Amino acid sequence: MTEVDRPDCVLIGFNEIDFGDFARAQKAFEATSGSYQELLTNSVLLGDRRRTYMDLLNAVRERMTGRPSHLTAFEMPSLGVAYLASFLRRRGFGVDIVNFFNTGKEQLARLLARSPRAVAITTTYYVDDEPIRQIIQFVREHDPDVPVIVGGPRVHNLCAGQPERVQDVLLRAIGADIYINSAQGEDTLASVLTALRDKNGDLSRTPNLIHRDPARPRGPMLRTLPMVENNDLDQNAVDWSLFDSSYYTPTTYMRTSRSCSFGCAFCNYPAMAGPLTLSDISTIEAELRYLCDHGLRNIIFVDDTFNVPLPRFKKICRMMIENKFDLRWVSFFRCSNADDEAFDLMAEAGCVGVFLGIESGDQRILKNMTKFARTDRYEYGIRELTRRNIVTLASIVLGFPGENEESVTNTIDFLNRTQPTFYNVQLYYHDVLAPIEKQRERYGIEGSGYSWRHATMSWQEAAEWKAELIRRVQGPALMPLYGLSIWCIPYLLSQGMTMDEIVRFTRSATRLVVKGLDADRTDPEQEIDAIVRELTGAEAVRA
Repeated sequence: MTEVDRPDCVLIGFNEIDFGDFARAQKAFEATSGSYQELLTNSVLLGDRRRTYMDLLNAVRERMTGRPSHLTAFEMPSLGVAYLASFLRRRGFGVDIVNFFNTGKEQLARLLARSPRAVAITTTYYVDDEPIRQIIQFVREHDPDVPVIVGGPRVHNLCAGQPERVQDVLLRAIGADIYINSAQGEDTLASVLTALRDKNGDLSRTPNLIHRDPARPRGPMLRTLPMVENNDLDQNAVDWSLFDSSYYTPTTYMRTSRSCSFGCAFCNYPAMAGPLTLSDISTIEAELRYLCDHGLRNIIFVDDTFNVPLPRFKKICRMMIENKFDLRWVSFFRCSNADDEAFDLMAEAGCVGVFLGIESGDQRILKNMTKFARTDRYEYGIRELTRRNIVTLASIVLGFPGENEESVTNTIDFLNRTQPTFYNVQLYYHDVLAPIEKQRERYGIEGSGYSWRHATMSWQEAAEWKAELIRRVQGPALMPLYGLSIWCIPYLLSQGMTMDEIVRFTRSATRLVVKGLDADRTDPEQEIDAIVRELTGAEAVRA
């Protein structure tokens, strides 16, 4: 789509900050929080710098080909940006998008020269504010006067449960002008843009806002009345005809539901997002048909529990089969909520990989988590998915209240016994907005976030057990949270890699993660050469 002469809004997607710099910043909290330990087991050590798996993959590809490699999954369409652009364009707003800030800076500077009425920044993937601050600084350098709007999960989570004075401190540190504090927020954004365009910037009648007071820049921030949004998924499905096909092909994301029907004790998402809401299958079919007709080959379904309800999931699979969409796709999957027919249908419909929220291989811990799942059903699900050549990622949370040596050992045994393709282990994060907070006294919980202890474990002990788990799990490859995850598989397939190459690379990277647990430095040239040999069976050729 051509750029607008004077946009009502420029939407900005993800900003990937330098991981080595991020790691150094987190190291300052090494003694007081598990956040740095979480980072260590989600990255590799090259020289004396922490790097993501994708950084490592690019270095390996450069060594193998002699050509620069700049793979990044953030090249794929940001679903948040696409959804908001579609939502706003349908309502008559002139919207331009910068999908990936890192590679879109020249485009953004050009758009800012056209004096847009607003800039809006999505925050879907952020767990830190620095990437947002960097975007705002760039915007201010090119257009000091344009109103900057920030919304999405980061803002909602920062504000939830905090008094207004604390909210003000946190939000002022980010540096935007207008914050949308809503679990959804797209309708609020449209109202803000209307006010900026047609009402001389009067925001007083727009709900869900926290914003600077132009008359008192250093005074308390102003707030408007909260109002729950309930935007219809069918009416607001992304209209991909509003985008050039080069934007969403060959790989994109898609959502077919909102929220989650389960209430896991460690997760606040269902409470934040509201009741489970489902798109009609006819809406999904129409969206997929348009995408496939215009060149889509790979898709990532982002629903938290794609196969819930199970009868609907089977209908979606049958619909994809009947239409012969011939897509390769990945999704979240609850393998305790599936049967043989579901496994057969998803394989025939093109599923190549699933993210399994296993959380623990210990039945007692699953009960503490309110998971309503059994380890024997997990084993059955992993076995049946593997039989159908669907790769699996088993996600583990280590350190939940009640965790001890026995439960960690059971989880290690579970992973070694079931042999998922990949696994990830996350240090428990105590979210004070999650249901588990109500059981603080029962479990003897102290602290929050990554700084906690309870009756059976501290975050420091959990970090040690996490490293021990990674050393003792044999077979499954460690797949990280940062840079390269199971959601990257369709992207890497579209870049010419095979599934076997992805698996073998991840196993090689796992070896380097383990090495980095006990070292302050590695030889990058030696490590890259070793991975090239492991992938090709040949000596690396250096440029």
